[in-house]
Amino acid sequence: MEDFGCQMNKNDAELVVGRLRDDGFIRCESIDEADVILYYACSVREHAEERIFGRLGALKRLKAEKPDTVIGVMGCMAQNQKEIIFKRAPHVDLVVGTQRFEDVAEFVRELEHKDRVIAIDGGEVSYQRDITQRPVQHQAFVTIMRGCDKFCTFCIVPFTQGRERSRDPQSIEDEVRALIDDGVQQVTLLGQRVNTYGLDLNRGENLARLLDRLGKLKGLKRLQFITSHPTHIDEELMRVIRDNPVHSRYLHLPVQTGSDRILKRMNRGHNVESYRRTIDMIRRVVPDMSMATDWIVGSPGETDEDFAESVQLLRDIEFQTSFVFKYSVRSGTKAARSLPDDVPTEKKKERNQILLAEQEAMSKRLHQARIGEEHEILVEGISKRDATRWFGRTSQNWIVVFRAERDFTGEFVKVRIVDVTALTLFGELV
Repeated sequence: MEDFGCQMNKNDAELVVGRLRDDGFIRCESIDEADVILYYACSVREHAEERIFGRLGALKRLKAEKPDTVIGVMGCMAQNQKEIIFKRAPHVDLVVGTQRFEDVAEFVRELEHKDRVIAIDGGEVSYQRDITQRPVQHQAFVTIMRGCDKFCTFCIVPFTQGRERSRDPQSIEDEVRALIDDGVQQVTLLGQRVNTYGLDLNRGENLARLLDRLGKLKGLKRLQFITSHPTHIDEELMRVIRDNPVHSRYLHLPVQTGSDRILKRMNRGHNVESYRRTIDMIRRVVPDMSMATDWIVGSPGETDEDFAESVQLLRDIEFQTSFVFKYSVRSGTKAARSLPDDVPTEKKKERNQILLAEQEAMSKRLHQARIGEEHEILVEGISKRDATRWFGRTSQNWIVVFRAERDFTGEFVKVRIVDVTALTLFGELV
């Protein structure tokens, strides 16, 4: 089982592994050993889909050598691209959409007497999970809602995930309690538009009250959430975060562009001025909040002037992190139907590099101001670049690398920042 894309895909992949394990399947260490090979795939970006097709292409020879091997694609890509999957990778046996993945063991067994199984429509996802089936013992994702009602013109999510459906808060609390009892230190709440949690329940529930409720659970050391929409960030939510140190000081708030004209074409529901006011409110109520955002460059109709407004907005707000994406057409979206992809590829690449360079310089400057500060970090493991060092994250989601004589993975430690790059802080144990 391999997952691609957002954190919700990672969480859903955990649920799939748990379901298969309950049904007697055993997870293999390598593809060569496996009788069932599954990809939980994203459809939001073209690059993610091409990575999946690359994986599927590499399996063509294995399928010829072992015809009984089941190869399956699940998730948003399966929901949106089922015909294309079979056309480009005819050796795929199983396509399971976003609402049927709980039944994957049943579908695998159906292939004993069927050539293919397609399960796209019908059903509603249960949130039941085997809490022991997670890749990291001290951290866990918890999905609190599914779907999106926003219908941004560039986005496929409302069509692959459906309308917004929030979980009952008691079931969320029960899951978080069970995770804490199993050793989890940090919980990340997930939703496609997570800060609209509770609106569809029509009984006064919202994300602020859920955070306040979960923040009181004994044993939980850090609580965070992703991803939010700018039109549903308010002072109630920020006050809850400010008043309890268990809440992470990290907010991912995609702006997508600094041009009001392009924002309107995107159907984002906010403009640049309202976004600036929201940022000002956040920093007034929670001064130590670290801000991250998303940008799409080369959207249909984006001119040099529109892009210049994005650069200016990035400079003005001083984001800690920016995730920059080149626009790609997603079949099934409104943009694909009515907005021509008219920005040349080279222009998209150029704008992408400009924003990344601006953000890199800004991140390094902001990091340099941290030298000498002391921060508590949750240690995540050994540094990928240096086996003599460990790394963890602060409440603001800053990555800190440090040396230690023993394994602190899963523990909170205090470090003093002594050096920085644009991406990383380097510290020493206090």
